[in-house]
Amino acid sequence: MPLGVVGVIYESRPNVTVDVASLCIRSGNVCVLRGGSDAFDTNTILVSLIQESLKAFGVDVNAVQLLPPDRSLVADLLGAEKYVDIIIPRGSQQLIEYVRENSRVPVIETGAGVCHTYVEKTADLDKAAAIVTNAKVSRPSVCNALDTVLVDGEVAADFLPRLATAGGV
Repeated sequence: MPLGVVGVIYESRPNVTVDVASLCIRSGNVCVLRGGSDAFDTNTILVSLIQESLKAFGVDVNAVQLLPPDRSLVADLLGAEKYVDIIIPRGSQQLIEYVRENSRVPVIETGAGVCHTYVEKTADLDKAAAIVTNAKVSRPSVCNALDTVLVDGEVAADFLPRLATAGGV
């Protein structure tokens, strides 16, 4: 849905750059991105590629903008109520709370979790166990770490023991 100018503040996950830009372009929004300093060079390249694609299809390249990782710009973005229609924080609970408490622009709070994986009865159960294990064990503190596993009742008795021993656990 077109909301206008969407400001997104996120941490060092360059996939968010592409995810947000794609969603905003598809829904008719403009986005102002502020990623973490660790991924600034990668984000710069990604936004450049996105803008090249926009230009090739006759879309204004200004529809996707990347702010430098300067922390003072976060405060500017959070106070830009005349220019930004909505802010979406994406990251740690600390980041989300900071944005919620300091923004003068309306905030869509995405939360810091409640990520689900559903294992359907026709799934390759060994692959599913590896996926579920990776989704939680590789980086358990990130905002998109797995919280809930839903398993089809028809395969639960076979899947759950596999999951219990996946990854040498």
